[in-house]
Amino acid sequence: MDPERRRLLIAIASGLGIGSIGVAVLGDKRSEPTTETPESVDVPNADEFGTVVDAVEVGADPDGKEPINGILEEFAGDDTLISFPEGTYRLQPITLSDYSRFGIAGLGGGKPMFVAESDNSAGGNNYHFHAKNVDSFLIDSVAFDFSGDSTGGVRITADGDAVVSNIRSSDQDNNQISMFRVVVTDALATAVIEDIRLDNHTSDSWQTGIFVGKEHAGDLVFRDCEVQSCTDNGLYASAPGLPDGEGGIVHVEGGTYRNNNVANVRLGSDGSVARGVTSISDSPPLSDGEVSANARGFRLRSGHGQLIEDCRVWITDNSRFTHGGIVFHETNGGATVRNTQIDINRDETPAIRLFRPSTDNPETPTFENVEITGGAANGRTVLLSDRDETVFRNCSLTQSGENRNGIYFQDSADCRIVDSIIDVTNRPLILDNSTVRIENTMLVTPDGAEEIGTLDATDEDFPSESAQ
Repeated sequence: MDPERRRLLIAIASGLGIGSIGVAVLGDKRSEPTTETPESVDVPNADEFGTVVDAVEVGADPDGKEPINGILEEFAGDDTLISFPEGTYRLQPITLSDYSRFGIAGLGGGKPMFVAESDNSAGGNNYHFHAKNVDSFLIDSVAFDFSGDSTGGVRITADGDAVVSNIRSSDQDNNQISMFRVVVTDALATAVIEDIRLDNHTSDSWQTGIFVGKEHAGDLVFRDCEVQSCTDNGLYASAPGLPDGEGGIVHVEGGTYRNNNVANVRLGSDGSVARGVTSISDSPPLSDGEVSANARGFRLRSGHGQLIEDCRVWITDNSRFTHGGIVFHETNGGATVRNTQIDINRDETPAIRLFRPSTDNPETPTFENVEITGGAANGRTVLLSDRDETVFRNCSLTQSGENRNGIYFQDSADCRIVDSIIDVTNRPLILDNSTVRIENTMLVTPDGAEEIGTLDATDEDFPSESAQ
């Protein structure tokens, strides 16, 4: 599908200067899991709300001396937009619930700042701002400051379509589990989270950037977002794929996820997809608690049938320990990685790691047009265990560091390498109780190059170290 067809119609509402969203009603798009992104959502344009309230005109303090909770509670309603001119607004913990066609937005091109007031009731699993059970919900062009003690993040629980766009949040109190949490509870509804910028500045071990709860049942689109320096995942979106999760699909389009411990991006529900995403690990944060450093680029945690496409992964020599650039967890059945670049410069770090499965989830891993580069030394470039029928097609693996091996197949039968090149400084292939059919593939080491037309390879052709 053409990316332009998938993009929502984003415009500036004439006269009001508030971000607006193109409207279309979606049909039944959840009959089968799909990696296609929903094309549009049923959220009003700014000038289509029946009532538009200027918050300052009705008494909101733009200097941050008096809280705005009373204004929000008084004027929130169905078919109502509350707009905020640029300024600083003091915000106490608040839940706004059970509204349809309701919105909050910055006015006139400004970005009003909501400063969370310290409150001992926030923190933990309590969020400072919660839009609960909302439908056709819009929040656009605002910023949040959660640097105060015992302040929480933002939570969106959407019963229907929603749009959250052009949001900034920096700093975070260390009592909060995530800076931003969102779910769509209606299986036929979609929320678009666009142009979100989250920057964590704490070393708390459980700080998550964006969390998608297991009750997510619809579609979520994260478009052109930036999340960095979180200690417990940047985009933690695998929970809906848990056995007791609702299976909602997550689409990640573009954006940069940088230096988030555990994983920059984590997917798990069937049919979820990452397209055009940049994942960087060059200086992950230290954690002062129980979470160990493991700065994975992408982590596929559960389910099967996910797609990583047109993405870029960098792990530099300044990064911290990681299982790999793209990692298949034991509970992931299989996924496709396509047209993706992985640059690995940290020694003994795999570009791709597939753990031995502990699930009956179907499908097998497939890698197409994957390019692996970098100067990592020692260890294996790709390591997979008990992953029968794994396929590498049109792939290029080039690692220039000393004593670097290529692909290590362990307990994996009937795998394939087709139309590929493996150029490493040690052994290009290692088979440990595995079989691999090799077709039209070049193997390069410092000792020379070997072009293989067709070979049904076994351990005898490329023995493991213990067998030599």
